[in-house]
Amino acid sequence: MADHIVDEMTVLETVRALEATDEPLSPREWSALEDRRLRETVNQRLARLGRQLIEVTSGAGGPVVGYLSGWSDQAASALQQDESDLAIEDLAVLSLVYLHITVLEGSFGEQVASFQEQLNAHQGPDGRDIISVDQLSESLRTLRARQLLDGRHRPGPALLRLSVAQRERLEENLVLLCRPDSTWASEIRAGRRPGRSLGGDP
Repeated sequence: MADHIVDEMTVLETVRALEATDEPLSPREWSALEDRRLRETVNQRLARLGRQLIEVTSGAGGPVVGYLSGWSDQAASALQQDESDLAIEDLAVLSLVYLHITVLEGSFGEQVASFQEQLNAHQGPDGRDIISVDQLSESLRTLRARQLLDGRHRPGPALLRLSVAQRERLEENLVLLCRPDSTWASEIRAGRRPGRSLGGDP
C-alpha cells in the first residue's frame, strides 16, 4: 500500500513537471519515465486531460533522450477547428522556417541560408511580399513568445510537443502548400477522409 502511494505521488509529480517544463525531461532523472509501468500510468493520467506523452529522440529514428507532454491526437483534431490567434503573416513566417530548417535541413540534409536570406529569397504571394519589415519583427516576437521559434529563429520547443501523427500531418500540409499539383499531394488528398483523426484538408 505504501509503495502504491509513493508511485502515485511520483506519477503526479511527473505529470506536473511534464506540463510545466520547457525542456524534455530525462528518464535518468525521473523514475516514473524510466520505469515502463509507471510511464504508462503517467500517460494514462495525461490522457484524462486530453494530453499524451511525447518521446523526444536524438534525430529521426534515434534513441529516446527525453519526454514532453502534448495534446492527444483526438484533442488536436478538435482544437484545429478553433480559430488561431496567429495572424496570416505569423503563419507564413513559421511555415517558411519549418520548411527550411526542419524539412530541407533536418530531413533532407540540405545546407540552408540564414533566416533573413531565406526570407529575402522567397518570392511570390506566399512569401516576403506579404510581410513588411515591421510585421516581420512583430511576427518574430509573437512566435518566440509562444515558443514556436527560439532565439535563433529556428523551430522552438513548442514543436517538440507534437505527436508522430501531428508531425506527419504538418509535413503533409507543407507538401499541399508547396507542391499542390504533385503526385504526392494527390495521394495525401486521397488519403484524407471525413472523420479521420486530425481532420480534413487544411
